[in-house]
Amino acid sequence: MEKQNSAVDRPTEYTWWGEVPDHLVTKTRLADLDLPRQPGGPVRATITARGPGGKGTFNLYDIRESTPTATTVAQLAARRTNSSRTCEECGAHPETPCTETPDGELLCAACAHIHRLRAKQQEAADRARVVGEQAVEHLADEHLVVLSVHYTHRPPTESGKPRPPAAARITVLDPHDALPLYDRTLRLTGPRTPGAPVDAVDPAPALDDLATLLADRTVALWDNELQPLSDALRHLKVKYRSFLPSGYRRVVKLQVLVSLWRADLDPATGQYRVPVPPGSAERLLYLLRAMAGAVPVQRVGEAALPGL
Repeated sequence: MEKQNSAVDRPTEYTWWGEVPDHLVTKTRLADLDLPRQPGGPVRATITARGPGGKGTFNLYDIRESTPTATTVAQLAARRTNSSRTCEECGAHPETPCTETPDGELLCAACAHIHRLRAKQQEAADRARVVGEQAVEHLADEHLVVLSVHYTHRPPTESGKPRPPAAARITVLDPHDALPLYDRTLRLTGPRTPGAPVDAVDPAPALDDLATLLADRTVALWDNELQPLSDALRHLKVKYRSFLPSGYRRVVKLQVLVSLWRADLDPATGQYRVPVPPGSAERLLYLLRAMAGAVPVQRVGEAALPGL
């Protein structure tokens, strides 16, 4: 693969092979074609990434501008004899040489991608089992509570700038009986600013009560949903006591764990998909129990949540 030797103005610079269009290829890629070709136009783009010889910056040419090399038919036949151009998995005859797997199998690009994806799926399944065991441990913690925040949003300004939320409803559930230990709506605007629910209360004393409740607890929440609350309180210049407990593993953020447990990979990249937030404390508890393989707890006075 040819590395770039001089700085030339180019319309596009890439940093990941997956974003390069199919018609842009290196000189080496052109030469590796079953019917080899050579650049017939200028460098159309560059990519700075890892290649067969290590990381570097490589020139990319438009394959539609390329021209055939002087390779004879006899030489083409020798190339085919000396290198495999048949996929051992699906039987395809790709224009470029097959990829050799660690166990020596020669695969076309599609089969090689599936092979890598299957390996990542197996790794993801192994991680999912570990996360399930962690969920069991979290639910066994007698100090665990589940916390969620729901915001009452206001329309943006005339210029489109977002406004701070008008209120935040904080719910804390006991995961062992699914009953609320705390459920209050905090006003996040001045008393004369409309938009907050009628039951919204002064945030400072309400957060003091929440801090007292959580002092000796382990708190499970989704991710960083408390950040808008902190920003709004700072904007209002409200002084309040920190309510989340401190200490090792006293706050458990579940988004990453849920992503690992779901083991749902993007088929194009093999990366984990980002899970959708549950949206309520009840759903977050349901999800945590699903991760642990447990049957959801029925809340007093309510119908049982559907089984897993």
